[in-house]
Amino acid sequence: MAKSSGETKFTLKLVVDEERKKVVFAEACRDFVDVLFSLLTLPMGTIVRLLENHRKSEPVPVGCFSNLYKSVVDMGTDDFETEACKQILLYPRSLRDVQCKRLKLNLHPAEGYKWFSCGSYNCDMCSGFSTSRCRCGKLMNKETPMSGAKVVDYNIQDGVFVRGRSSFIITDDLKVAVRSTDLVLRKLKSVGCGDLRKVSERIVEIGLDEVMTLLECIFSSNASLTDTFLNKQSPKGVMKPCTTPSPYMEKEIEARPEEIITFSAIVRKHDMKILYVECKEDFVDLLFTFLAVPLESVVDISGESSTLVCLGNLFKGFKELSATEVSRSKAVLPHYYKCQKQLLDIITERPQLLFRASDDELLDLIDPKSHGRDQSKKGSGFVKRDARF
Repeated sequence: MAKSSGETKFTLKLVVDEERKKVVFAEACRDFVDVLFSLLTLPMGTIVRLLENHRKSEPVPVGCFSNLYKSVVDMGTDDFETEACKQILLYPRSLRDVQCKRLKLNLHPAEGYKWFSCGSYNCDMCSGFSTSRCRCGKLMNKETPMSGAKVVDYNIQDGVFVRGRSSFIITDDLKVAVRSTDLVLRKLKSVGCGDLRKVSERIVEIGLDEVMTLLECIFSSNASLTDTFLNKQSPKGVMKPCTTPSPYMEKEIEARPEEIITFSAIVRKHDMKILYVECKEDFVDLLFTFLAVPLESVVDISGESSTLVCLGNLFKGFKELSATEVSRSKAVLPHYYKCQKQLLDIITERPQLLFRASDDELLDLIDPKSHGRDQSKKGSGFVKRDARF
């Protein structure tokens, strides 16, 4: 790993097929593989925003997520229940933010949590947002020191996501494996490069700009390393994933009444294509929640076989090499993304216990989507109630 002008850079050794002008594989250190795997922990809304900022003139679209994000951007603050609702959708937080602070290069360094209260001496409520209202009606804009922060025990022998101190092989389509001589020879033979005179080695440095291009290539290329390091850009447009149905669509489960969302669909008769739907706020809340779901959970929910090639390969390596638990039955989001009708396998964490540092009093953590006097245990929504969309 090297540093240039204060920016962290990694050194990669590329093995290139000179006849085909393609990267066969790259040899990388654990720290870079950690950065590569961290792309899977990013919330979808964060990915859309990062890609738009990286290439403002013509950003790589992330399917319908880009349209969903733009919808939140274009909506006025008055369309949401509270001012914080728009903020937590445009700048979603991940439960893996604490882990990602240890990365040598972090694409999206998150600020530490700040806690606010209304300032009243007898106030027993706090919020992570300075725009929240206390149950007494006052604005909670006074920063209040808290204790009770989570303590994470890390194994210093492991990386952020990867076990041990091995070096790794990364193929052009982002398959990741621990390096071995046998693996190198088998990979060269599998792509028709048994004659070593046809390949060359190149040493390249990779920094923030190259990692952002790799993130673009996850959604637009089947040859991410070639496009990033030889072509110096990601292909234009987004690739279409495989059409294998999601495993969740194949299950026949009888829904409970409280888990049903109804809407009116306008359908074009000749090809049965839905042009648009008219719906209530519960369906919009559900759609907006998708912006907070991390990429790893999107792959898990939709099924590896129905995702893009590079994305599916990266997720498989993430599960096989991870030093921490990756495979969960449900996606877990911060507590304030809880809505009344959460239809996917998405759950929210329990709010952490917070104690005011000055007197060690246990405080109630307010839901930033709700008004101070309305704290529903079932969760509230993002957009105004009793609205049509």
